Amino acid sequence: MTTSTPAAILDIPWFPLWFPGQEKVYEGIKNWYDSEKRFLGLAAPTGTGKTLLALLAAKYANARVVIVTDSKGLQRQYSEDTCLLGGSNVVGQNNFRCLLVPSLRVDEGPCHAGTNCAVLKTCPYHEQLDAALGSDIVVTNYAYWLTQRCFGQGLGDVDLVIFDEAHKAFNAVESFLSIHLSRLGVEPLGVFFPSASAKWGEWQQWAKQHLPAVEKFVSEIELTAKDYRDGNQYVPYHISRNLRSARDLKTHFERLAKVEEDWIIQPVLHGYKFTPKWVANHAHYLFGDVPKVMLMSAILSQETCDYLGVDGKDNRDWIDAPSYFPPENTPIWHIPTIRVNRYLDDAGATMWVSRIDNVIRRRLDRKGIVFTVSYDRTRILLHRSQFRDIMHTHGRSDVISVVEAFKSASAPAVLVSPTVTTGWDFADDFCRYIIVGKVPFPDTRDLVLLARSEDDKDWIAYLTMDTLVQECGRASRNFEDTSEVLIVDDVFLGFWYHNKRFAPKWFQDRVKGSLKTVPDVLI
Repeated sequence: MTTSTPAAILDIPWFPLWFPGQEKVYEGIKNWYDSEKRFLGLAAPTGTGKTLLALLAAKYANARVVIVTDSKGLQRQYSEDTCLLGGSNVVGQNNFRCLLVPSLRVDEGPCHAGTNCAVLKTCPYHEQLDAALGSDIVVTNYAYWLTQRCFGQGLGDVDLVIFDEAHKAFNAVESFLSIHLSRLGVEPLGVFFPSASAKWGEWQQWAKQHLPAVEKFVSEIELTAKDYRDGNQYVPYHISRNLRSARDLKTHFERLAKVEEDWIIQPVLHGYKFTPKWVANHAHYLFGDVPKVMLMSAILSQETCDYLGVDGKDNRDWIDAPSYFPPENTPIWHIPTIRVNRYLDDAGATMWVSRIDNVIRRRLDRKGIVFTVSYDRTRILLHRSQFRDIMHTHGRSDVISVVEAFKSASAPAVLVSPTVTTGWDFADDFCRYIIVGKVPFPDTRDLVLLARSEDDKDWIAYLTMDTLVQECGRASRNFEDTSEVLIVDDVFLGFWYHNKRFAPKWFQDRVKGSLKTVPDVLI
């Protein structure tokens, strides 16, 4: 064990002390970095101090490091901490205004149509990119990391990449690879979609057949843009925009023509969306040839790494960081109620609402959250509950305002939500109990979900556990925080028995079993 403090190791005033268990995790990171294994999975629950561990890993590596995260908020947090270590933050062009045409963003600027930009060296986007290319520690987000690796110059040679919130990397790669084609984009070129029943092979042949027409379309717009440049004129925005769209279309056709596996075809408004069945087959977009790769998340599992295409267990190390939040502060109990599924009848719904009301009745001195999974089930609860007057609920467009109203309300208050399951913080008195109204299985009507579950029978259980863990963790955010979690769906018993391996160890330690009836306040 090292005897230094984090502040001494990093040579910055923050982080004067180790969190409980954190020093041991840091030793594990160092041992992995010095080993021959390329990958490290770090399951680090809330309170472990993932930001500090990432900074310590970067400092120990003494090499060029990129930290990739999911949200702009977390990216800013990292940037504040890394600035004293000589780190740089880099975000996409759409975050900056064009100096030549201030009404446009940089990604819309005339330089994308070939205009020689006289102020390129002072362009705020290129300034931050140049700074990042010259920095030993770079902080960015998944979208930028993937885009730069595929379409840009990249971020230079990287010795270590750290993926924070790594459980979100799957969706990031899926979103990056997915293709949307609109009739409005292809039919003006004299290109028409194949029949609605066309299989993947037919779509690929279609893309190969019509790629020359798309290439010709791009060339024509490029010639128009060249005429303006030759006349010492800026390329008009509408031409620059059309050129950008045409190039995107060409990229889509090229990718469709080259993919060596069957993708999922989804009819959407005015067109089609094409989604890779699994992103593991495209792991090179995420990992490239970076020698050392570290993945961190509170809900990271070995299965998460498998689904991302991480090499077999012989090439990965694993650390289950302990939670220093006492398990007894967040007990998770099942209360026998009824199986909540699509077969739930009127009598069953009445029993379900009654059980939730019994929980609330014993907790009118505090605030709580009920997770319902669907808006339909939310409406059932609001219609039948005796406590509808203290319930706050939202639609699809007013989530933020309703959550803020709930946080501002005095007890008793209950937030009823099907969606506030991740990315929200209800520490301390903002929420002292959580009612899981239904085990949060995903919508099985989704074509992508169906295709994946046909390949992998565990996929739905894996996604469900991911959401369940997120739900149960919304109210425990610090060492002294306390909250109860009460599950009122009897489906949980079988689900947990068969699938608890998908839950991180710290979460398993909190699941206590079943109670005979609704308890008074447990903590």
